[in-house]
Amino acid sequence: MRCKEDAKNWRKWFQTVAAAVCLIFVVMLTGCSKNQMDVTITDRQTTTKFTAKSDLTVEKLLEEAEIPYDEADEIVPSLHTKMTGNNATIHISRHVKVSVLSDNQNESVELTGGTVADALKQAGVSLKKKDSVNHDLMTYLTDGMEICVVRRLGITLVVGGKSQDVLTTQKDVASFLKEQGVTLGKHDRVEPKLKAELKDGSKVVVKRVEIKKETRTEAIAYDTKQTYSPSRAAGTRKVTQKGVPGKKKVTYRVTYVDGKEESREKVSEKVVKKAVNQVIVQGTKKKSGKTIVSKKRVDDCDGSGHGYYIITYSDGTVKYENY
Repeated sequence: MRCKEDAKNWRKWFQTVAAAVCLIFVVMLTGCSKNQMDVTITDRQTTTKFTAKSDLTVEKLLEEAEIPYDEADEIVPSLHTKMTGNNATIHISRHVKVSVLSDNQNESVELTGGTVADALKQAGVSLKKKDSVNHDLMTYLTDGMEICVVRRLGITLVVGGKSQDVLTTQKDVASFLKEQGVTLGKHDRVEPKLKAELKDGSKVVVKRVEIKKETRTEAIAYDTKQTYSPSRAAGTRKVTQKGVPGKKKVTYRVTYVDGKEESREKVSEKVVKKAVNQVIVQGTKKKSGKTIVSKKRVDDCDGSGHGYYIITYSDGTVKYENY
């Protein structure tokens, strides 16, 4: 019985000690958590999170996070502010000096906590639809940053009848064509001229011109000659020699613009086969003798059915003929 009672007392003592140890541990944990806080530091695009003791100043927290800063930087809350509670948020706006290059002018700009868009605004630079910038407009500024604005022009380029819209930074037609890899042939035409200044919306047309010499065989038309023959009756005609076309080789200087013929100029020609003239004989011989011009019938009045004709001839003579 004595052993059972000792064992029971031992268990009771052990439970009491264990409970006390747990209580002390909980108190220690609670006390530690009350002295700790979560810290978040935002520095442009960078966010730093860590755990630190409560009641530290912003300056000490930045030191713990090993984040450097300059006097010109804007820090919220201020450096001497003590941070308490479970969460602490610190925001750093960096003071920077940047350069803005636009329209051949370099403008120096100082800002605190700004973006590329803010720097352009402060420099008085307005962007057009086709302009480009070497940084995204929402990028935070860094000290010494160079911001370059490139003015681009919208140009319609037509080469050989094919059209396309392109963007360029070139100022004149010659530089623009070189940029686009357009090589001009000896006879090609460019509108406007190569020295012409480009403007937004300009149209540059390159017409491909090709000049060729072409030789082809062409027919030579024959002439018709008419002769007169007194041995043939007047009003009659006869072909005594048939006409035959000739042949000639003609060389032309042909100008093609964008593949279509624009003009054709004769350079030379050579007769290969002469044409044979057609000959027609026209008769001039007049008919011999006189001819009846008119013949008028005159009946007798007695009703016998007899009478006479009055015949007039081409020579003016008149003849009476009974019937």
